[in-house]
Amino acid sequence: MVRSIPRRCGAGLLSLVVMGLVAVVYPAPAEAVVVDGDISDVAIYHRASNGLTTRVSPDGSSAVIGNVASGLDGSAGITVDDDGTVYVTNQYASKIFKIPPGGVATQVPFTTHLSSPTDVAVDGSGALYTTTASFGGVVRRAPGGTETSFDFTGTWSIGAMVVDDQGSMYMLDSMQDLLVKQDAQGNQTTVAQYPDISGSGSLAIDAQRRLYVGSSSGTLYRITQGSGTVETITAAAGGVADVAVAANGDIFVSRFTGDVVRVLEDGTVLPALAQITQLNGLAVRTVPDAPDNVTATPGVASADVTWDAAATNGGGPVVRYAVVSDPDGRTCVPANPADTGCTVTGLTNGQAYTFRVRASNTVAAVGESLLSAASDAVTPGRPAAPTALQATPADASAVISFQPGSPGGDPNQSFETSTDQWQSWQPLPTAPGPGGTLTGTVTNLPNDVPTEIRLRGRNTFGAGPDTDTTVVAVAPAPSASSSPAPSPSPSRSASASPTVRPPAPAPSTTPPTSPSPTSPSPSPTATATPAPTTTAPAPTVPNPPTGVTVVAGTSSLQVSWQEPEANGVRITGYRAIAEPGPAVCVTTGATSCLLGATAGVSYRVRVVALSAKGLSAPSAYSGAATPSAPPVATTPPDTEVPLATDQGRISAASPGESLTLVGTGYAAFSTVTLTLYSDPIVLATTTTDAKGTFRQTVTVPDDLDHGSHSFTATGVDKSGEPRTMRMDVTVRPEPSTLPVTGTSVLWMLVAGLSLTTAGAGLRSVRP
Repeated sequence: MVRSIPRRCGAGLLSLVVMGLVAVVYPAPAEAVVVDGDISDVAIYHRASNGLTTRVSPDGSSAVIGNVASGLDGSAGITVDDDGTVYVTNQYASKIFKIPPGGVATQVPFTTHLSSPTDVAVDGSGALYTTTASFGGVVRRAPGGTETSFDFTGTWSIGAMVVDDQGSMYMLDSMQDLLVKQDAQGNQTTVAQYPDISGSGSLAIDAQRRLYVGSSSGTLYRITQGSGTVETITAAAGGVADVAVAANGDIFVSRFTGDVVRVLEDGTVLPALAQITQLNGLAVRTVPDAPDNVTATPGVASADVTWDAAATNGGGPVVRYAVVSDPDGRTCVPANPADTGCTVTGLTNGQAYTFRVRASNTVAAVGESLLSAASDAVTPGRPAAPTALQATPADASAVISFQPGSPGGDPNQSFETSTDQWQSWQPLPTAPGPGGTLTGTVTNLPNDVPTEIRLRGRNTFGAGPDTDTTVVAVAPAPSASSSPAPSPSPSRSASASPTVRPPAPAPSTTPPTSPSPTSPSPSPTATATPAPTTTAPAPTVPNPPTGVTVVAGTSSLQVSWQEPEANGVRITGYRAIAEPGPAVCVTTGATSCLLGATAGVSYRVRVVALSAKGLSAPSAYSGAATPSAPPVATTPPDTEVPLATDQGRISAASPGESLTLVGTGYAAFSTVTLTLYSDPIVLATTTTDAKGTFRQTVTVPDDLDHGSHSFTATGVDKSGEPRTMRMDVTVRPEPSTLPVTGTSVLWMLVAGLSLTTAGAGLRSVRP
C-alpha cells in the first residue's frame, strides 16, 4: 500500500524578518472542529503547530490522540501506517513519536542524531523515514532498528517528502523548482521541473505513483512520473498547507484558513472540515463502506445477525466485522473475518432489539467504517414467523395451511390472524396437517373481495413477526338440489285418489216432515283442508349497511354509512373497503371511519357489517371521491417531529446528493409530499405502506444555494389530521467561492515574504 506523507507551508509558527525584527504569528483562535462535508469514508488526522494531533472519525467525532509538544512545536510531519499507528515529528525537540491505536505517544529511539526533523514517512515494509534539516537528507530506520542516512546531493530541500511502496523517496527542491527521486539503491533522478509553486511545502503520492504538489496561491498540481507531465488539477484549492491522498484516489488539502477540503479527480473542491485551530499537517486513512442489508432472526436470549459484505474495503482487506445491539450494546465478532454473520448472545427474552454492523480494515477502531443502517427490530424469545402460508378460499372464509416458525423461548406456541391491517387479532384454532404443517379456518371474510390474511405465532414472551397471503372468499354457486320443486303435473296418474261421495237421494212426493228435535236427520259435514304453512329461516348474518357516503380529504377519505335494518342478528362492527384497494378500515360499532388514500385517484367504497357468525353482503357502492395532495406551504412548517434518512438524522448535505428519507405515523396507503425549503421545492410524492411508513429517495438540486435548508414530509395521520416531519440541514458551500479575509490573507502574505527572505540567502527550516 502506498503511504503519503505530505508537508506544508508552515501554518503554525512563521518567522517574519522585517527591518531586523522577528515576529511570531499565530492564526486567530478557532472554534472546535466542524464537519461541513461528507467524510463517511475516511478518518482525517490533522497536526497542529502547538503539537496536538487530532483524529476526526468518519462519524464526525474528534479526539486528541497525542500531544508531543515541547514548548512551541511548528512540526507538520505526520503519517499513518497500515495498522493505524500514527507517527509525528517534533521539530523543536528533534524527535519522532509513535502513537499506537488507542495508546500513548512514545519516542522512536533513533540512534542517528536528528536535527529539526520536518517530515516522516513509512513504507510497505514498516521502515520509518524522516527528513533532517542538518544535512538536507533522510534517515531510514528499518523495522529491526538498523538506520541508514541518505543525502539528496545538489538539492536544497525544504523537508517535504513521501515514500512509495518500493522504498523510493521523493523530496521537493523549491529553490530550483524540482521534484527529486532517490530509489532504494541510492540512485537520484529528477522527476519533473514544475511551475513556480511559491510557498509549497506539500507533497503526496497516490497508488499509481503520481505526485501532488500544492501552492499557497491555491493551485494543486499532479505530476506523472516517466513523462514528467505536470497538470493543474485545480486553481481553487486555497492556500495549501498540506496534501494527502486517500486510497480511493480523492485528494485532501489542509489550508491556512483552518479547514480541510476534498478535491476530486476532475478538480471539484468539496468541504470536509472547518474551524481547526493552528492547522498544519494532514494525513488521511480510508475506511471501508458500512455493511448493508443487515437482518436479524431472534433466538432464545440471542439473535442471528447477517449482512452484506462492505462494498469497498478502504484500500486494505476487511479484517473484522462487529455487530452491536440497541439497547444493551451487546456485540459479536465473527471468528473468520470473511464471515458475514454471527450470533449475539446475552439478550433479554421479550426485549425488542435492532442491530448495526461496522467493518474495519484494522484490528483496532482506527479503521472502522460507519455503523450500518439498523436491522428491523426483533424480540428474542418470541416465535419466529410462520412460513409456507397458503390459503384455500371458501364461503366467507378460507382454510390456511403453514409451517410453524421456531417457538422461541417458550414451546407453548399458539397462532392468531388479522384481516384488518394489524388493527385486531383473533385466535386461530389449528389441527395437524401433512408434512408437519398446521391448518386452520379464518372466518368473517367478505366474498368476492381480496382480503389480506396475516398470521403470527404467540408465546408467553409475546407475538412474533407475521407473514401474509391474500385470498378472495367466494359464495358457492347454486345447485339443482337447492332449486324450488316444480308444480305438480295435472295428469291423473299424478293426482291424488278421488273422494267418493254418496249418491244424491231421489226426490220425494210426500212433503217433508219437520225433523224431530231429538232425532235430527244427520247431514253430511264437509271436512276442511288445512292451508299449507311455511316457516322462514332465521337470519344468520346482518343485513348490509345502507347510505354509504364518502368525502374526499387530503390524502384520505372520510367514510360514513347507516346501520342496516335490524334482523335479529347482533352486529359486532363494520368494515369499509376502498376500491381500488388496498385500504380498509374497521370499526367496532361506529358508523364512520377514515381511509388513507392516494391523491388524485378516484375511489368508491363499500361497507359490510360484521357479526359472530359472518359478514353481511356488501353495501351498494358510494359515489366516487378523489382525495387531494397535501398542500405545500410557502415557508417550512413549524414542527418538532423529526424526519430522518435511512442512515439516521443528518445535519449536512451537498448539491446533487441522493438521500433516502424515512417517515412514520401517517395514514396507511396515503400520499406524502416531500418538500425542500427555503424556497419550496417539491422533491417527490410517495405513498405509505400498510403501517403508515414511507422510504423515498430524493436528490438535492444541483443548483441549490448553500446555507440552511429544511426537508419536510407532509401528509395526514391515522385520524386524518395534518402530519409534518422535518429535518434541518446545512447545504455545504463550494469552497472555491469562499472569501479569504483577515488572518487568512495575513498568512498568505507571511508565506510569500518568508520565501522572499529565503531566496535572499536565508536558509529556512520549515516548521
